[in-house]
Amino acid sequence: IFQRENASNGKLFTHNEIEFSEWLPDVFRVLKSGTHCYICCNGRNLMRLQSEAEKVGFEYQNTLVWDKGNVTPNRYYMGACEFILMLKKGKSRTINNPSCSNILRVKNKIGKKYHPTEKPVELMQILVENSSRQGDVILDPFMGSGSTGVACINTDRNFIGIELDEQYFEIARDR
Repeated sequence: IFQRENASNGKLFTHNEIEFSEWLPDVFRVLKSGTHCYICCNGRNLMRLQSEAEKVGFEYQNTLVWDKGNVTPNRYYMGACEFILMLKKGKSRTINNPSCSNILRVKNKIGKKYHPTEKPVELMQILVENSSRQGDVILDPFMGSGSTGVACINTDRNFIGIELDEQYFEIARDR
């Protein structure tokens, strides 16, 4: 459940205390060899996330920048982007659209959202289409309100989503 009063200290959700080392091994375990893993994060967590991912066996592939097209207030600089760590398991595989830039310019949803950290379906669709084929299974272990699931439906992929918060699980299921 979203906790606006704790947003300033980085604890946005009830289930926010999970460490990278608690879930990354399971994600690595269930992914097939030759697949990509994308994880959205802020600049503060980027290096630690990459280090923890490499400890469990992932290999660093690239850092993508999501240019949100708007800014959010911050104490130091206005935040206009988010990072997406691209990892791989096993043998390297070229993305389906190798002419795609590592800067993804997709407008952030402003105003009424299903989820406070909701990602645009268009952004998730780019990642899904670049790293999978029709009929493949996509896993989102932190599905929130289900943007990745919608992207999979739009592109004829199968989807497995995990969400601890029942409220957001219901929203995702309805979407």
